[in-house]
Amino acid sequence: MQQREKKNFMDEKFENQITEMIDIAEKMARDYEFAIKKSKYETKCPYPKIIKIYEDIRQLLIDSSWNEQAMIFNEQIKFYREKLEKDKKLREIEAQKVQKQKKFEEFHKIKEIETIKAVILSLNKEEEILDFEAKKKEKIEKSEEIFNIISNAERMAKEYEQEIKMSSILHLACPYEKIIEIYKEVKKRFENIGWKEESRKLIDSIRYYKDKLEKDKRLREIEEKK
Repeated sequence: MQQREKKNFMDEKFENQITEMIDIAEKMARDYEFAIKKSKYETKCPYPKIIKIYEDIRQLLIDSSWNEQAMIFNEQIKFYREKLEKDKKLREIEAQKVQKQKKFEEFHKIKEIETIKAVILSLNKEEEILDFEAKKKEKIEKSEEIFNIISNAERMAKEYEQEIKMSSILHLACPYEKIIEIYKEVKKRFENIGWKEESRKLIDSIRYYKDKLEKDKRLREIEEKK
């Protein structure tokens, strides 16, 4: 009788150990999948550790001659191996998307630099042709004002994109509509002072932020459905 009670106690202790290991593995999976839904791809994938936990559980059961119960965990191991492969493919896709976005943003910055260079060149040409210091000073002041407006718009975008990483997008006001209006106004200012070519180049900036606005709206719709 005493030996049977001891065996029952050991069986219960063993079952508790298995249950605890399963709880740990499943919590790791839930936490990770929640982070991925939030686009936190910097989170390390726990599936290799989870697979190891289930392999350890299976071995513990086999060592205790619970072979039938051990076979049940083959499915869990297979399940998380498949999830690991899917996770690898997802990360490859995300890495490609990040690379494409980086190239697009670099192209966008190059366009802005070209615009600034073109403005400076335009000022130099007008100075050579007209030699009117007053007009040159006026255009420099206008260009500085315009570039400050552009810098403020870019700062708004950068700050917003940083805040998204630290807070829910639903708690933040999207600045892209305002930035688009700013670039439209800057475009008009370039046209008013005769910088037609520079004005046309800003079309790329307006298109860029319209695209970001649409992506932002889609992301908000996804978050609202959660």
